Amino acid sequence: MIDERSLHPADETLLHQAPWPFLYAATSDHRFFDRYWFAGVDPSGGFGFVAGLAVYKNMGVCDGFLCILEGDRQHNSRFSRALSDDVLTTGVGGLRVDVVEPYRQINVRLDNPDTPITADLTFTSDHAPACEAHYVDSRGGRIGQEITRYHQPGRWEGWIQYPENKVTVNNWWGTRDHSWGIRPGVGGFDRSVADPQAAKAASPTAPTASLLHIALVVEHEDLWVSLQQREDGEGKITFSDMVAMTREGLRLPVSVSAFDITFHPGTRQYDEVRLGLSIGDGQDLTVRVTPLIHAWAYAGTGYDGGYRDGRGLGAWRGDVAEYDVYVHADREQVLLEGRPTPTGHREQLAKMTVNGIDSTGYCAVMTRGALPHRGLAE
Repeated sequence: MIDERSLHPADETLLHQAPWPFLYAATSDHRFFDRYWFAGVDPSGGFGFVAGLAVYKNMGVCDGFLCILEGDRQHNSRFSRALSDDVLTTGVGGLRVDVVEPYRQINVRLDNPDTPITADLTFTSDHAPACEAHYVDSRGGRIGQEITRYHQPGRWEGWIQYPENKVTVNNWWGTRDHSWGIRPGVGGFDRSVADPQAAKAASPTAPTASLLHIALVVEHEDLWVSLQQREDGEGKITFSDMVAMTREGLRLPVSVSAFDITFHPGTRQYDEVRLGLSIGDGQDLTVRVTPLIHAWAYAGTGYDGGYRDGRGLGAWRGDVAEYDVYVHADREQVLLEGRPTPTGHREQLAKMTVNGIDSTGYCAVMTRGALPHRGLAE
C-alpha cells in the first residue's frame, strides 16, 4: 500500500520536482502521464513501425505498444500492467525501453509469448534533441493539455519478427519523442483530442472546435527542423512552435513563408504538403511532402479509445496483452475482422524533398470540423 510516507530508492537522489516522495506526481490530475514514443520506416516505403511506453502515476498503470505496418496490414500489439511502486522499470508485457546513452542511443525490445511480434531495435542519433515550448490549452474552465515534449530524428538498426516473416532493419530513418504532463484521453474518463468519439461528448471541456494540426520532422544537410502548428476553423494560428537544430545543438529560429495542403479527394488524408521555411541562419527551405506508407490507424496502439475495452491509454485493466490486425482498405477506411473500426489520429511517415534533395521524414496533418480555408467541409 503506497501512502504519503512510502519511500522509493529514487528518493535518495536529488531529482525531486515536487514536495512529495518520488512515487507521487506533482498533480493529483488523473491524466498525468510520462511517455516515450518511437517511429521508424523502411525508406523504400514497404514497412514501418511505431512503439511507445508510458507510466500514469495517478492511475497506477504502465502501458505500451509496438505496431508494424506492411503494405495494407497493420499488426498491433498492446500491453498494460499495474504500476505499483515499480516506477523505474521501463517495461510492460515483454516490451522494454532502455536508454543506453541519453540523447544518443535507445534500445527497444519486445518478447511476449502472448503476441506474435518480437523485436530488437536500436535507435541512434547524432542530432541534438529539440524541446518544444511548454504548452497549455484550456477550455471550459479546465486545463485540457499542459505538456512538455522533445523530439529527435535518428536511424534504426535491428530486426522485427511477426507472423511468418522477419524483417531486418538496416539504417532505417526514424524519429522519437518524449512527452509528459496532462492531456485528454488518459484513464478512460474522457476523450482524447483526435478520438472520433470526442465530437459526441456533451461537455464544454471536450475538444470539439474545428482544428488543423501539422507536426513535421525533417532533416536537411547538417540541421533538422521540428515544426508544430495549429489553426482554427477560420485559419487563425492558435499555436506555433518551430526550431531548427544544428548537429552542435545550436537552436535557430524558423518561420513559415508558405503552407499549402492538397487533400485526397473525399478524405482528410493529404496527397501533398508544401512548405516554405526560412531558417535563422539565412537559409530558405522548400519542402514537399508526400505519404510514404499508410497513415497509422492509431486506435491500434491504444490511443483514441483503443484496447478491446474501448477505454484507451492509462486505464486500469490489470495485466493485459492484446494483438489484432487492421486492414487499410483505402485512404480512410480501416477494417478489423472485416468490419470498419474507428482509427483515431493518423501519424504519417513521409517522403520529403528539401530544396530538390529527396529524403525521409515525418509529417502528420490532423483535422477536425469545418476548415473552409483548406477546402474541408464539416
